[in-house]
Amino acid sequence: MYLHLFKARLLVLLALPLAAVHAAKPSVSGSVTGPDGSAVAGAVVFVQTPPAAATVTPRTMAVVDQVNKTFVPGVLPIAVGTSVRFPNHDQIHHHVYSFSPIKTFELPLYKGDDAPPVVFDKVGVVRIGCNIHDWMSGIILVLPSPYFAVTGADGRFVLEDLPNGTHVLVAWHALSKLKPEETAQTVRMPEAVSNVNFRLPLAPPRPRPAMHGLRP
Repeated sequence: MYLHLFKARLLVLLALPLAAVHAAKPSVSGSVTGPDGSAVAGAVVFVQTPPAAATVTPRTMAVVDQVNKTFVPGVLPIAVGTSVRFPNHDQIHHHVYSFSPIKTFELPLYKGDDAPPVVFDKVGVVRIGCNIHDWMSGIILVLPSPYFAVTGADGRFVLEDLPNGTHVLVAWHALSKLKPEETAQTVRMPEAVSNVNFRLPLAPPRPRPAMHGLRP
């Protein structure tokens, strides 16, 4: 009986260091707010300058869907080098395009999954649209590293799995009046950081073209 108790206690003691390491995993957290302190949802916080020794491995594939004549998600952050698919789950044809200097492309009239993926190989903002439905618009935000997070409704974000070293963090929003480099803050890993706060003044939302439901 005593032997069984000893073994059980030994297993618990051996598990404690592993649990502590897991719980203490370094991360960077914080918030994005407006000048009045209100939460900014949908902001992208990302590592603009990763350590020189960090290896950037982008996600191989991402997706922007088309549902109810809307791009979903409306803003897609990806690491440079990522391929993006544009499936069309509407029962009508779409014609996806971009004239952005960062990436110019065109996917002529199609339904379903017929369109080939597009590789985004330069950093920057790529605005996309539909040549048939003028009100459809979206943004592909091509980032210099795979370390990014999108703020929730409460304006909070968490960045995990950052490699050791010094990182320059910046914040971006589609309506921000500041360039990302104007928001730069530096953090050093592996120390856990929980107080990185960005303030972004936002421009008023731009009026969107009216949606004409009867247009094919």
